[in-house]
Amino acid sequence: MLVSMNAMTIYDMVAHYAKTNEKYILLINNTHYFTLSDAKKAEVKAFYDDVIPVDEIGEVFGSKYTFYEFLGQAIATETAVDWFPQTTDLEDQDYFIEAQVITPSGGIPYTSMRLTREE
Repeated sequence: MLVSMNAMTIYDMVAHYAKTNEKYILLINNTHYFTLSDAKKAEVKAFYDDVIPVDEIGEVFGSKYTFYEFLGQAIATETAVDWFPQTTDLEDQDYFIEAQVITPSGGIPYTSMRLTREE
């Protein structure tokens, strides 16, 4: 008999953390970066060097997933918007890094992933 081991996704874990700690979490999914050539990685990182604070750039590009916690939704969303362009704002999708804000209730009020350009 197969017994479920209660597998969790990254989202499940972050939502649980946000709820437990009453925090708003900025989830940064940088997995695509690790599939790029070294030359392309250097281009992408250079693009973000002027956007992401110097103290945080190593964190964002040092692992596939990075999480920041905030006390409120506004500052979490502002950080995501300031650091990460939306998919529709980039000509080269290799530069895209997905950023999501996750609330204590498990909602996602902001994501940098857009399917269509807003007019």
